[in-house]
Amino acid sequence: MSRTRSLAGIIIVASLVLGVSCGKSTGPGHSSAFPSGASSAQARTATSGAASSAGTGVIATPVVASQVPRPWYADRFEQLGFYVFPVPVDAGDFSTEALNGGSATLSKLKGKVVLLNFWATWCPPCRAEMPSIEILSRKMKGKAFEIMAISVGETKDTVAKFIALQKYSYPIYLDPDSKLGTAFNASSIPTTYIFGKDGKAIAGIQGSRQYDTPEVLALLEELIAK
Repeated sequence: MSRTRSLAGIIIVASLVLGVSCGKSTGPGHSSAFPSGASSAQARTATSGAASSAGTGVIATPVVASQVPRPWYADRFEQLGFYVFPVPVDAGDFSTEALNGGSATLSKLKGKVVLLNFWATWCPPCRAEMPSIEILSRKMKGKAFEIMAISVGETKDTVAKFIALQKYSYPIYLDPDSKLGTAFNASSIPTTYIFGKDGKAIAGIQGSRQYDTPEVLALLEELIAK
């Protein structure tokens, strides 16, 4: 992992419609990574999304709600259970090892919509959503879209055996020491972020969901077209 900026400060004021998730340190269930209690609209008055270096959180600059136009995609993401960042967040850059060899760097994916998913083989909610991510990957093949599914806190051998057994073909990456998961506040998994083509995070969700629904596909297609 190279230079990475944490989304912590944004997430502290964020609200997320939580689904079922696995707590990495506190056991199954919800954690405080995405605390509830504030809507996207309320959060727009609290942060601007200016980020600092890894491990130090995000510098939260007050923003008057009227100064932040509501993104065109906000209502639709919220209907799907996502928290929408008041303004797109520069999460910095990172590189991570690919299960099948080589590596991927977030900045090199600019120009594509990216689904960044933190998961683990032992997590039932993670396993529940993986077939839908496989279908999503196949339906979006050849388009300006990329999946980065990052296994958190597991060895390469463990992940390789699981993927071989399940026969998933979408890109799998490794975060064996959990540094990347920590930087992105994936304290409960699955945790997923959507990045726009400019390389900035626009929405996030903690908990399992289905990614192959017509609503998700249509929204991703529109993001790609913009």
